[in-house]
Amino acid sequence: MNSHNSLWHIRQSEVPLALANNTHLCVKKAQGSVLIDINDKQYIDFAAGIGSMNIGHNHPKVVKAIIEQTQNYIQPCFHIMVHEPYLQLAKKLNSITPGEFPKQTMLCNSGAEAVENAIKVARFSTGRSAIICFDGAFHGRTFMSMSLTAKVKPYKYGFGELFNNIYRLAYPNVHTSIEKLKSQWQDLITNQVAAENIAAIIIEPQLGEGGFIPASIEAMQYLRTLCDQHGIVFIADEIQSGFCRTGKMFAMEHYHVAPDILVMGKSLASGLPLSALTARKSLFDKLPTASLGGTNSGNPIACAAALASLEVFEEENLAQKAQAIGQTLREFFIAQRFKHHFIGDIRGLGAMIGIEFINDKNTPNPDLLKVYIKNLLDEGLILLSSGRQKEVLRLLPPLNTTDAQLEKACNIMEIALNRTVMSQK
Repeated sequence: MNSHNSLWHIRQSEVPLALANNTHLCVKKAQGSVLIDINDKQYIDFAAGIGSMNIGHNHPKVVKAIIEQTQNYIQPCFHIMVHEPYLQLAKKLNSITPGEFPKQTMLCNSGAEAVENAIKVARFSTGRSAIICFDGAFHGRTFMSMSLTAKVKPYKYGFGELFNNIYRLAYPNVHTSIEKLKSQWQDLITNQVAAENIAAIIIEPQLGEGGFIPASIEAMQYLRTLCDQHGIVFIADEIQSGFCRTGKMFAMEHYHVAPDILVMGKSLASGLPLSALTARKSLFDKLPTASLGGTNSGNPIACAAALASLEVFEEENLAQKAQAIGQTLREFFIAQRFKHHFIGDIRGLGAMIGIEFINDKNTPNPDLLKVYIKNLLDEGLILLSSGRQKEVLRLLPPLNTTDAQLEKACNIMEIALNRTVMSQK
């Protein structure tokens, strides 16, 4: 077997450095909430594939479904011959997504591809072209999804002309008054784009890359009303917030409104490349045959993994477990905030928790968080950052993390906090 150094040499010489690595670890094995590197060191994984492993690594039910499907067929291509895993998954997603109206589902390969197709559906079905998105958004790295993404560096800088007819509003967090949002909307449709030209509003119910900031309930309901009034398609990007992560199957359930299109991915197939957009049937009905598609979209193996994953979410009550894990993590950091004044805002729905690191002037402190994440890794816990300046600790633990693993993770986080304080003296 190759050593860590030899693998890392291959990585540096054969794979573009434009692809970032948050750690220099080389994985050997994974199970549940635990990753084992090539040196046989164990890590508790609270990055979870950046939200792709809500049921943990290599869940036995998912592995079994993958193996069984490979013995039947791997990829006949849905456009050539329909297959049952695609059909059963579409039926299931149509039934569990928010909204009491007829729906249909299209499967894709990645979150960005699902976003691209959601925009295509919205534009064609409305005959309009303008799209409204929000500060802090991350919707992907393809050209349309990159255009919708807020941050310029490193995501957009240097890639040339992006899509036009995209307009951005301030993200309506829990501190945003509805009067302010109404004022921003009025200014937008008066001075920048007519409401009659807007095809869609796309929003993350809780910002992911933007710093784990939940939207306010009142604002989300107001956006739904605006879409109804002006014939605009309401798109919810639940690629990271979906599948029990926020304590509900989908984060939109917290807001008591249903989007016209719900985009999902990541934990849908527990790490296999699969995404989906579930939309009002009436929107899909307007598109001509063959206007949507993709050769590998809805791969049967990925569909089988998704169907098994959905059973796990329900059978293991992972929405409820997300609430319990999230409560434990919030209480831990609230207690630590009394001792460590660089811990700022503690926020998020369910087990999608963001911890803001600040300096004495209550401004972002990404450098300190970087030290903390390094100390966590040294102690055997993998965590990531998010936010505009990478100042927010991003907690994405697998939702079936055991009580013992959660307790150990909290102990590591406390040790690393103390080490971080000492390193600054």
